[in-house]
Amino acid sequence: MATAALVTYAGLPAARAAEPTTQRVGTVPTAPGDATKTAAPADDTPVQLSVHLKSRDAAGAEALANAVSDKSSPQYHRFLKSGEFAQRFGADPATVAKVTQALTAQGLHPEKLAADGLTIPVNTTVSQAKRAFDVDLAGYQMSDGRTGFLNTNAPAVRSDVAGSVAAVVGFNTLAQAHANHVVGAVGKPAPLTAAQPNATSGTYPTVCAGVAAQFPNLSDNRDYFSPAALASVYGLNGMTDGGAGTTVAVFALEDYSDAALSSYQSCFGTNASVQRVRVNTGAQQTPTNTGVGVETALDLDTVIGLAPRANVLVYQGPDAYKATPADIQNTYRQIVADNRAQVVTTSWGICDQVMATSDLVAERDIFLQAALQGQTVVAASGDDGSSGCNYLKNAGAPTSITNLLSTSDPASQPFVTGVGGTTLSNVGGNVSEKVWNSNGGASGGGVSRWSLKGGSYQSGFYGPGYNAAYCQAAAGAACRQVPDVAANADPATGYMVATGPGYWTVVGGTSASAPLWAAIAAHQNGSAGCAGPLGFISPTLYQAARTGVSPLRDVTTGNNDIGIQGGLYPATAGYDMATGLGTPKADKVMTSLCPAAVGIDRTIEAVQGGQLHEVYTDAAGWHDGMVPGVSGVSALSFTYNASGSRVIEAIENGELHEIYTDATGWHDGVIPGLSGITAMSFSYSPSGARVIEAIKGNELHEIYSAADGWHDGVIPGLSGITAMSFSYSPSGARVIEAIKGNELHEIYSASDGWHDGVIPGLSGITALSFNYNSSGARVIEAVKGGQLHEIYSASDGWHDGVIPGVGNITALSAKIAPWGDRVIEATENGALHEVHSTSGGWYDTQLPVAGTSYDALSLALR
Repeated sequence: MATAALVTYAGLPAARAAEPTTQRVGTVPTAPGDATKTAAPADDTPVQLSVHLKSRDAAGAEALANAVSDKSSPQYHRFLKSGEFAQRFGADPATVAKVTQALTAQGLHPEKLAADGLTIPVNTTVSQAKRAFDVDLAGYQMSDGRTGFLNTNAPAVRSDVAGSVAAVVGFNTLAQAHANHVVGAVGKPAPLTAAQPNATSGTYPTVCAGVAAQFPNLSDNRDYFSPAALASVYGLNGMTDGGAGTTVAVFALEDYSDAALSSYQSCFGTNASVQRVRVNTGAQQTPTNTGVGVETALDLDTVIGLAPRANVLVYQGPDAYKATPADIQNTYRQIVADNRAQVVTTSWGICDQVMATSDLVAERDIFLQAALQGQTVVAASGDDGSSGCNYLKNAGAPTSITNLLSTSDPASQPFVTGVGGTTLSNVGGNVSEKVWNSNGGASGGGVSRWSLKGGSYQSGFYGPGYNAAYCQAAAGAACRQVPDVAANADPATGYMVATGPGYWTVVGGTSASAPLWAAIAAHQNGSAGCAGPLGFISPTLYQAARTGVSPLRDVTTGNNDIGIQGGLYPATAGYDMATGLGTPKADKVMTSLCPAAVGIDRTIEAVQGGQLHEVYTDAAGWHDGMVPGVSGVSALSFTYNASGSRVIEAIENGELHEIYTDATGWHDGVIPGLSGITAMSFSYSPSGARVIEAIKGNELHEIYSAADGWHDGVIPGLSGITAMSFSYSPSGARVIEAIKGNELHEIYSASDGWHDGVIPGLSGITALSFNYNSSGARVIEAVKGGQLHEIYSASDGWHDGVIPGVGNITALSAKIAPWGDRVIEATENGALHEVHSTSGGWYDTQLPVAGTSYDALSLALR
C-alpha cells in the first residue's frame, strides 16, 4: 500500500505543512488629522515594542485590587509585597514560553520577561516589525517639525497565542505625552539676599525675602501660595512629620536642573533627598529656565515644600518629544516594579481619544499592580478643560480632533486618582475656590473611554453632562469620570518655582495640583497618618462622600469648558467633572483613609458546635483554625496578657476553665470549685489580676486571681442578670453593663460598695459588648429587636441609635481602635461578619472564613 501511494503521487509536488493562521490584536490608533503624511519610516528605523500578555487570573487581580482599596473589606490595606504580583497574576510560564517561541519564529529577538510577569520587551527594526506582525506603518510630519509613524492596521500574532496577548505596544510614536503646567508671572533674576528660613518638622516654609522681592507687585496668599499658605488652606498644619519615612516617585520625561533645585531648597530652607532614576533615557536635552525641566521643577518644588522630609525619586524616561507610548509605559512599569515609592505623581498626559485601546489596557495593568502593592498614584487631569485633545492643535491636529470631548491618560485610568484644578482665594482667612478656567486653560475632566462595572467606586456619582455613549458602557456599567479630586491650579494663584539658578516663576496647571495631593499622601507614616501605605485612595474618598462625611471641600462654582463645548462641565454640589469630589482637608483625608484596624490584627476566639476556634488576621489575610483538645465550650471571654499570650476564660463542660498560650503551645486547665456559671466577662485589673464577672446560680459573682489562688465572691442584690459585658473605667472602677429583667443596667464599684441603676428606655437587649472610648464615654454595641444598636453615654445622657444595614445577629464582641473606630465581630445570619465604623459611616462585610454558626465569640485587637 505504501508503494502504491508513492506511485500514485509520483510527479506531484510534496504536500506543505499548513501555514499558521494569524489573528489581529487591539485597535488602530487615531492619526493626528491634517498632519502631513510623509514617506513610510526607513526599514532600519529602530522600534521598541512591548508584547503585553494577559494575566493568568485577571478577574482575581481586579477583585483583590478592589478589596484592598475598599474600606468595607476585611482585606483593606492588605497589600502585596514586591514580586507577588508576578507570582500570582503574571502570565503562567507555559504561556510565556509559547509566546516567546512564536515571536522567535517570526525572526524577532524577545527579551527576558519583565518583573511584572506580563511584558515581553522586543527591540527590533521597522522592516522586521512589519514582517513579524503584518502591519503597515505610515509616516507623518507635524506642523512643529516633529516626525513619527503609526500603524494603520492592528498587529497580527499567531492564532494559537493570540488569546494570550493583550496588546503590542510601540507602533504609535505620534501619541506623545505633554506636560500639564501653565507659566504665570516671571521674576526678575537676582541673587538671594535674605537670611533663609528653616523648614523644621511641623512647619511649612514661606517664600524667602530675596525671592519675594523679585515679584514686588505680587503677594503670598493672594497672587501665589507658598507651602505655608497652602498648608493652612488645605489642612496640613496638624501633620507634623513632614513626610518622613515616605518615598515619592515623580514621573518625568525630561531632565531637571540641579541648580534650580538647589535654589529652591536654599530659599525655603529644605534639605530633601532627591535622586534620579533613569529608564532607557540616553542623552537628554539640557534644562532651561523656561522650557525643558520646568515641569519637573514644579513637581519637585511642590512635593518638597509640603513634604520636606520625604525622599523623592525622579524616574526619567526619554525626553517627551521622542518618548513613545512604549517608553512611557516602561517608565511607569519601572516605578511599580521597583516598589520603592509609596506615592507616585505624574503631570504628563495624552489625550486618550488618540490612543489605541490595547495601549490603554496594557497601561491599566501597570496601575492595577500599583494598587495591589499599596502605591498611591495621582495624575494631572489636564489643562484643556473638557476638550482634552485641544493641546494637539500645536501639532497640526484639525478642529475635529482638538474640539473632541476627551479626558487625559493616565488620569482617566481606573486605578489612578485624577486631580483637577481650581482658582484659590483666601481673603482674611475666608477660603473659597472655583473651577480653574482662565486664559484658555481649565481643569481637565469629563467622560473617559473606560467602562466601570456596576458597583464600582464611582457608582451613583454622575457629574452634570454625563453621557454613557462616550465609553459605550454596557448594561449595568458606567463610564469612568474624571477628575476624582482637585486643588489650586490657576497660574494667577499659583506656586513659586525655581526654574533655573536664581530664576523664579509662578506656575500653575493641574501639574501643580497633582503633586500637592502626592505631598499630602506622603504624610502617611506620621502621627496624623496611617502608619503605612495608602494604596489607591479614590474608593475610600467616594465612599466617604456617600456617607455625607467627605474630607473634601466641595467646589460648586464655574465650569471647565474653554469656549468649545457650550459650558461643559459645570461644578455643582457633590461630584462634578470639573473638580471631582472637591479639594482636600488634609488631616481629615488621612483620617478617612486609615483602615479600621491599621497595624492591628484582629483575633477572635469563637465557639462552633462546642469546639474552640481561633479566627485571626495577619498580613496574608484571614485564617480559621481549630484549637486542639478544647471542646464542650458554651461561653468565653478573651484578652491578651502583658506578654502577648492569649488568655481565655471559658465555660467548658459546665466548669470554668482557663485556656492560654505560651511558647510550648495551648494549655487548658480547670479553675476548681467554679461550676454552674452561665455567662461571664473577663478583664485584667490594673494590677494584673484576672477578674471575671460571672453569673452563677442566678447571682452575680466576682471571681479573681491573687497570689494565694482564685477567689469567688457574691456581689449581693444583683440576681436575674442574663447577659453582661465588663470593663475597667479610666479611674479603675469595675463597670458592668448588664441585662437584668429585660432592662439595661449599669452596675459599678465605688469606695462605698457596688451600685446598680437602670439605664432608662433600653429594654429588649439580648446581647451586648461594652468598652470605654478615648474620651471616657461608655460605648455599648448591642442586639435589640433583632437589630444592631450603638448605645453610648454623653454629657447630656444616654443615646441609642440603630446601625443601618446589619441584621439578625446572634452573638457579638466589639473593641474600639486607638483612633476611635469601632470594630465588631458578629455572627450575622449564621456567618461571621465584621462590622466597623470609619469616617462617620458603618460597613458590614462577611469574613472570608469557612466556619459558620459561631455560638459565642470574643475579640481582641493587637
